[in-house]
Amino acid sequence: MTVCGMFMFVVMLGVYAEYTHTDVCSTLTVSHDSLLVEYGEPVKVNCSISSKPSSHFFLGWESQFNASQTDSETSLVWRAPSLTEWEVNRREMFCYLSVPNTEQCRRKVRLNLYKRPDSVKISSESIVWSEGQMMKLKCEIENVGPLQNLNVQWTRVDQNNNTTVTEMPYGSFRAFGEECGNVTSTLTVSASHDEDEVQYQCAGLLKLEQLQQLQVGSSEPLKLTVHYKPTITQLSSGTISLTQGDELVLNCSAHGNPSPQYFWNLPGNKNLTTSFIFINSVKSDDQGQYICTAYNDEGSDSVTVVVNVAVDYKLIIIAVCAAVAMVLLAKLFCICCRQAHTGNYILKNLTSHRHDAIIALSHMDQL
Repeated sequence: MTVCGMFMFVVMLGVYAEYTHTDVCSTLTVSHDSLLVEYGEPVKVNCSISSKPSSHFFLGWESQFNASQTDSETSLVWRAPSLTEWEVNRREMFCYLSVPNTEQCRRKVRLNLYKRPDSVKISSESIVWSEGQMMKLKCEIENVGPLQNLNVQWTRVDQNNNTTVTEMPYGSFRAFGEECGNVTSTLTVSASHDEDEVQYQCAGLLKLEQLQQLQVGSSEPLKLTVHYKPTITQLSSGTISLTQGDELVLNCSAHGNPSPQYFWNLPGNKNLTTSFIFINSVKSDDQGQYICTAYNDEGSDSVTVVVNVAVDYKLIIIAVCAAVAMVLLAKLFCICCRQAHTGNYILKNLTSHRHDAIIALSHMDQL
């Protein structure tokens, strides 16, 4: 064989070998290239080729455990009846095909093992808080994994059902364990009247490749109770000008926890313990300062209202005119009565009794 012929033979052999390798590797497939597995659940992945190579071959699995291979079958299943090995999260496994005189073909499979927590609990340092205190809420997540993929989510729902969500990534809370363990997350909240009757809830979120996020457990809701001093909301300080006979209505309404009690200071050193004042017809004695105080164990709030009562001169004029009219009518009546008994009279049998200076009329005859 000439040198030129030998050269052509080697070139053709290399091209054939490359073609053969490419053709064989293209038939190697796996049922899943990525798989999310819950802790303790069974899992299986199939590796296969479309047909047997013309030469001797090996089809197998390269893994930290349950490795296997075959030289006679066109498919091979890797399986675990109960996956509990966290090692699968840190190392990749391969399905391979080996044919003599060719480079080994591989298909990578990524397993992600996760575990739902045994429990998720939320708690508070106190049942009742006072306004101004710093509240610490604690979320305890037990036996969850993988820890490095865990976020703790806090959810706040106010009285109007408005929702606020806060996420704390791994590293912002205490974790005990390498792959799987316990987590304690703390949320600090300033106690105010806006936090009263607000519900908080915490949950564990796993950030895994197969899913954007996976909620693996959440706590029961925790409702907060915050005590705060009253704030009077309905009555405002100011001046009210009335006229005698007008109606006076004062409603002192306050918002606070515990529910506020009320105390009124009224003109004339009078007191009331209700939130509502009603006077049907005011008099000059009702003029003065009206001070409402709403109070509870946390504090108090006060509002002062000045009430001015003016005299209604129209009523006075009407009363005077009525009185004058009554007097005039009375005098007119007397005059009319006198005229009715006026006339000429003749005195008869007039006898004088000088001893007692009394003149007695024994008889009168009218002319």
